[in-house]
Amino acid sequence: MSHREFGIGGGKFDMRHGFGRLRSARITVRTVAAAVLAVSVMVSAGCGSDSQPAQEETVDLSKLDTGSFATKPQDPTTSDPEKRGRLLEGLRLGNAVPLVSDIDPSLSYNPDSTLVFIEPNSFGGHLNVDHFADDTKGFIAGFATSGRPSEDPALGYTLTNAIMTFDSEAAATSAATALAHTGFALRGSPEVDPLQSSQHPAAQIIWAPTEQRLASWFPTGKLLIFSMIDQAENYSVEQTFGVATEPAPLDLVDKAINVTTDRLKTFQPTPPDKLAGLPLDTDGMLRLTLPRPAGDPTANAFTGVLDQHGALHMVNKPIKYRELFDKTGTDLVSYGAVVLVRTRDTASAQTFLDTTSTSRFLHRIDPPTGLPTARCSKYKGPDEHAAPFACYVSYGRYVATVWSQQQQDLYQRTSAQYAILASGK
Repeated sequence: MSHREFGIGGGKFDMRHGFGRLRSARITVRTVAAAVLAVSVMVSAGCGSDSQPAQEETVDLSKLDTGSFATKPQDPTTSDPEKRGRLLEGLRLGNAVPLVSDIDPSLSYNPDSTLVFIEPNSFGGHLNVDHFADDTKGFIAGFATSGRPSEDPALGYTLTNAIMTFDSEAAATSAATALAHTGFALRGSPEVDPLQSSQHPAAQIIWAPTEQRLASWFPTGKLLIFSMIDQAENYSVEQTFGVATEPAPLDLVDKAINVTTDRLKTFQPTPPDKLAGLPLDTDGMLRLTLPRPAGDPTANAFTGVLDQHGALHMVNKPIKYRELFDKTGTDLVSYGAVVLVRTRDTASAQTFLDTTSTSRFLHRIDPPTGLPTARCSKYKGPDEHAAPFACYVSYGRYVATVWSQQQQDLYQRTSAQYAILASGK
């Protein structure tokens, strides 16, 4: 059995190509022989948005052009168990923390943000993290999520909610005070006002009027809840018209703390000496996911597995995808060179594929040679950062979303991912 290095990077797949605003850099690959194996699958005929009656079709894996990509399941491994354990702890947090829309339903759009982190995180450049290591002694891992009313970052406000774990309660409390003192990376005046919540007096809260930003650090046990409100619309009004606006409401910070602490009641931080023992691959999902080649510059690269709830942090429209996940019985999602979804059964996988591969900005193109099961498209829309090509392919209860800047590279990745799934039964 071959192995591959486990890794994880900050970032988010911003959902545009159905299941994602999928971004990637230019990658050159070479063609090598694929494994010789024929399998039977159910093929959706036609290229319309509606699924057509399925017919049996044989896919000969030996005929697929998979380039230099892996074509067999590979067990993930790691050369740094300590780092891996911290990152896996961050994923555990992601499966537990609430969505921002659970705190404020009006914030139903998830913008790009760093999710799992074990290094300094400035959350969009808004915080001063020059002294992060000194301010966060005992820090283990964190998970951040954000929400705003729409795709336009200038409308309304953005709430960022992050949870960090520490090796002791004292370390979490100390970090709250230190990080609040370090404060914002300010654009203009350094004026910052301390505030206090009557509901949560232990919260360290600062308000930057010229930035129209409010941030709170609330320690609870070995956890530190960080909440930041960025009032972009108010900032724009003040800068454009010189009209004073109201400060960010403390009651929203209180609600963020209340909802987050309630959701984390059952979360038990992993003791530092047990981190290396956290399971690396939930239910073998990474084993079935096309791995990113070494040095692959795919943007927002992220390797790991999240459960249904955790995966909702990764989509721009979590309310929509929660309904789809429930409908199709999606329970796990893995992230590597592709996004791989595990649904309830074959029929549910087809429903998931039909739903996510359809958009007015997606224009159907031919599938890879020898793989008529794939549904591929070229993106023609307003997002200049979106990867121009994407394919969606299912096998059994699994659905993979694949993307690239180059059509040939896309076809090879899609074919390789299909071969992995077909070989992993």
